[in-house]
Amino acid sequence: MSEKIKVLIVSFIVLFGAAFAIMSFNEDVAVTDLFERLYQIVLGEGAESNGILEFTYALGISSGIIVFFNHFGNKKIKDDPTPLQIKMWQYQQDVTEYEKSESGESE
Repeated sequence: MSEKIKVLIVSFIVLFGAAFAIMSFNEDVAVTDLFERLYQIVLGEGAESNGILEFTYALGISSGIIVFFNHFGNKKIKDDPTPLQIKMWQYQQDVTEYEKSESGESE
């Protein structure tokens, strides 16, 4: 697959993902109501059952979670620390700094 086609596919995914996020935020509606509205706008009628939007939404949410938390099951994808590990490290640093300040130690 050529680079231009890959860029085009990724661009469409990002465009529609951003549109979905903006519509969800601005309308402050449930996802099922948003899907029904999108089906009505695009198809002119509501969808009878789960369709491509629900499938891609579920796929996007799950892949986003896997990428963000850097885990799939018990396996780590990369050696980078996860957001939780970073927060725990920051918390430990804050506790250590507080304990030093309470005991009168200076840096």
